[in-house]
Order: sequence, then structure tokens, then C-alpha cells
Amino acid sequence: MFCPTCESEYEAGITRCPDDESPLVERLTPENTLHDSSEARFVSLIKLGSPAEAEMVNDILAQNDVRSVVKSGGADAFSPLLSATDQGAEIFVDERDADRATELYNAFFGGDATPLTGGPVDEDEEL
Repeated sequence: MFCPTCESEYEAGITRCPDDESPLVERLTPENTLHDSSEARFVSLIKLGSPAEAEMVNDILAQNDVRSVVKSGGADAFSPLLSATDQGAEIFVDERDADRATELYNAFFGGDATPLTGGPVDEDEEL
């Protein structure tokens, strides 16, 4: 059984999604889901200091079943590939996963927008 809203899968016998109270269906189809894949809406999760950092965060999100993509470099299209053409990258998540993605990011990194490098080092700060 599947939830047509969050697309979670549940064991037989469960009739309603415990997260959003939606009635479950036997299988997901474009007609019974909130969005089909061509209509999925992505929202910005965070802008990071480098594409490598974004890819690391994206991997963590993917391992936790959060639908996400990375936009990096000067390209206007979403790209899961690393780009050396421009500093920085932005992670977008499916709007249905936004709350979970925020929880995961904060659990791993807090408010840090540079999880690998730790941000710019202050010249007065000793190493």
C-alpha cells in the first residue's frame, strides 16, 4: 500500500498514512499521486560554498530517501555533476521532502553553509 501524497510504502492492512492521514492506494499512478514526476516542484534548501559540499549534502539526502538535485556552476539547468566553472552550488529538494531535508541538514551541519571547509578562516583566528 502507498500514500498518494508522500509516496511512502506501507504494509498490507494499513489503510491511512500515519504522516498525512491520506487514504492509501494499492499502487502509485500519475492519476492518484500529488504530482507526477513531470510536475514535481523543487524548492531551494540551501546555497553552499562549493559544488563538492553540495554533492556531499546531496548524497546524505539521497541516502535518506529525500528527492534532491544540485545546481552548480553557471548553467541554468539542474546538474548532478560537479562544476569547476563557478564557486558555489545550491541544493533543491522536492517540496514534499522539504521539511525532512531541513531536519536532516540541521542534524548534520546546523546552519553551516560550508560543511566541508568550515567557512572562511578569520585572519586573527589561530589554527
